[in-house]
Amino acid sequence: MKYLWIFYDYQELCIPNTNNALEGTFTDLKTKLRNHNGLAKSRRKVFIDEYFKNSFRS
Repeated sequence: MKYLWIFYDYQELCIPNTNNALEGTFTDLKTKLRNHNGLAKSRRKVFIDEYFKNSFRS
């Protein structure tokens, strides 16, 4: 519960007050990973890191 209202405490971090943006991002990532079933665990980590680097570019 202590993290429920954290977006009010740290407004400079621009944390959304809903999880809709994060949920959409993770849904898209899961879809992309399903399409790459044959990746080894180490390659999946690289894939995920690159996905988030490209997703949150400003």
